[in-house]
Amino acid sequence: MTVKALRQIAKEPVAIDPEEVETLVCEWATLKLLASPDNGTSETMSAVTLYFLPGQGHARHRHEASEQLIFMVAGKAEMTIEYEEGKPRTRLIGAGELVVIPKGAFHSTFNVGWEPVRILAVYSPAGPEAAMLASEEFRLLPPGEISQTVRS
Repeated sequence: MTVKALRQIAKEPVAIDPEEVETLVCEWATLKLLASPDNGTSETMSAVTLYFLPGQGHARHRHEASEQLIFMVAGKAEMTIEYEEGKPRTRLIGAGELVVIPKGAFHSTFNVGWEPVRILAVYSPAGPEAAMLASEEFRLLPPGEISQTVRS
């Protein structure tokens, strides 16, 4: 979907269909960037849906300038957050739970179940999604193309 089309969607009270946006694929996940200032769908925040296969997840990292919400759509994951650097707190999270990650807090998420994990991540302010798009770790697929990760 073009940026112009996404900007039009943002002005209308409609949903953004993941099938109509690009897919980001890396070794540990498949992602869909649903909303961001860069694609004209949001002014200050961004939303990304992520899909992790069993045993997959993202390593410890932080977003210096953004708070993050992680809503568990499906599956079971181990979430670790360091509210104070060097003092991690780990908890098993499942479908329907919401995790709030403070700005600058180190965190990681790993699928510890037998089925895929699906999450919705919201960043405020936007920014982490731009780093993903710029990273060589991710491969960009056009709308409608299915990644091998999702087929597994």
